[in-house]
Formats: sequence, structure tokens, C-alpha cells
Amino acid sequence: MPTFDFRCGSCSHVWEWTRPFGRKTSPPCPSCGSKKTEKLLSPPSVQFRGAGFYKTDHGMKQPLPTAETHELKKDQKKESSGNDGGSKAPAAESKKPV
Repeated sequence: MPTFDFRCGSCSHVWEWTRPFGRKTSPPCPSCGSKKTEKLLSPPSVQFRGAGFYKTDHGMKQPLPTAETHELKKDQKKESSGNDGGSKAPAAESKKPV
């Protein structure tokens, strides 16, 4: 069963109470016995780690780049930039009146 936080409207005492999801009744205050209690909204205590929600995703690390992969990336950048060292601007299209 989930645990909910409650606060007393009379003495402002805050406490945790375990009850089923479907039950709407609020418990009386354990400090003063008042029935003026309200359920507080609190964030869930869930931790998401890794790239996904499976337990196998946490702790999976990418392999560290080696000197060989670093050199391959340099070579790929040189090839993609071309011989002139820059990229050519696309030719402007001429617009004809319709």
C-alpha cells in the first residue's frame, strides 16, 4: 500500500499514513485527534538512471575512445571538408515572374 502525507488543519502536524489508493477518507490527527486533515501532494520517490527504464540500462557505459578511433574521426573530418578547406555556398536560384 502507498504512503501518503497528511497535515492537520487544527495543529498543523504533518505525518505519513499508509492507505489503499481507492480510499478517500482522511485519518484523524495522531497529535490532537482532529478530523480536519488534508492529504498533501508530494513527489514520488522514484529514481530514473541511465538511458532507459530497465535495470540493465543503468551502469551501461559507452566504451572510451582509443587513439585509433580518434585518428579515424580526424580522417573523416578531413575527407568531409573537401580540398578547399571550406564548404561551397549553394547557387542562388533566379526567380522569374509568373
